[in-house]
Amino acid sequence: MASVTLVLNDVALWIIAGALAGLLVGRLMRGGGFFVDILLGIVGAVLANVLVRYFADSIFANYGFWGELVMAIVGAILLVVLERLVTVRRRTTTTTAA
Repeated sequence: MASVTLVLNDVALWIIAGALAGLLVGRLMRGGGFFVDILLGIVGAVLANVLVRYFADSIFANYGFWGELVMAIVGAILLVVLERLVTVRRRTTTTTAA
């Protein structure tokens, strides 16, 4: 199994990038809560970077700061969009059932 080593600078970058990406995606997609979007962005950014470091370390290791930043943004966007899709589907299901 591969090991994942986390450095405080990396995690801080992921948190900042995730918060900004979550905020921007939340504003672009309209709806959801301000803090929920930021929290989902942070979780998505950290999760994406940890998964990439665990499964594909040799592929993305050469990109350094910019690679981590891009992965944080992609992870944040994916998690916020996924949350919106689940929330919209749940709202339409309860509306049509009522």
